[in-house]
Amino acid sequence: MLLTVPALAQKPKADPRLAPLAFLSGHWTSATEEEYWSSPIGESMVGTYRVLKDEAPVFYEFWAIEIENGQPVYKMKHFNANLQGWEPKDEFVRLPMTEHEANSVTFSNGKITLHYERHGAMLFSTLTRTKNGKEVKDEFRLRRTP
Repeated sequence: MLLTVPALAQKPKADPRLAPLAFLSGHWTSATEEEYWSSPIGESMVGTYRVLKDEAPVFYEFWAIEIENGQPVYKMKHFNANLQGWEPKDEFVRLPMTEHEANSVTFSNGKITLHYERHGAMLFSTLTRTKNGKEVKDEFRLRRTP
């Protein structure tokens, strides 16, 4: 039996609460990293990230940004190269949007802060967290890839 799904007459509109995040949409890369952000559709956006070492995958991330209690919330899971999850099955990293400006957004849960900022064809992100009692910052620079 063949099931057919009618084509959508038009792409669903994005929830206006996701408008501050549209600047993230696209394909972003560096020599060892790749990040993809979908466009906002309905009440969500999705994305993926991978790190390579000697052309082999090191780990992956998958995320969805969904509207929750009236605001965007970044929900992410990590996976080893063999797709073994880091977080327990029913858990994920949850970071509500805390600030946004044109081409800039911050997600934070008080323990982890993820900040994105776009300057033309460059996307900068900073991950700040506490590790072994000390604040650790990781900074990433990705270029927009056609």
